[in-house]
Amino acid sequence: MKWALAAILTLLLWGVWGILLKKISVRAEWYTVYLVTNTAILLVMITIIFTKGLSHLSVLDTKSIVVGLAAGLAGTLGYIFLIWSLQWGGKASIVIPLTSLYPAITVVLSYIVLGENLSYRQIAGIIFAMIAVVLLSSQD
Repeated sequence: MKWALAAILTLLLWGVWGILLKKISVRAEWYTVYLVTNTAILLVMITIIFTKGLSHLSVLDTKSIVVGLAAGLAGTLGYIFLIWSLQWGGKASIVIPLTSLYPAITVVLSYIVLGENLSYRQIAGIIFAMIAVVLLSSQD
């Protein structure tokens, strides 16, 4: 049950994050927004280093480190494009739901790249998620 509480807190915090990101994105250049918002990540990283140390990194092989760095780069570039989208006039009520479809991309790529099977339920979920984003972002 801890996972459900963590998931709900993630949902709530990311909902607040989308609004706060829009507010700062209209006030500063993208690189300033990126630096300011990622300062919190840096502070958490420093706290982890001081409390846990770096010895646990030695268990990673080179391939794992490269994959981790690639994941970080993909996330970073996606975040920059998100900031640009909000700065270039995208409404938070449209941009955030649209970009929240990224799990559907993960599901499709897991089928293509990892050879994982897609169930009819997952395919239906992707379709319903796309419909939901269209409905959430449509303007009356």
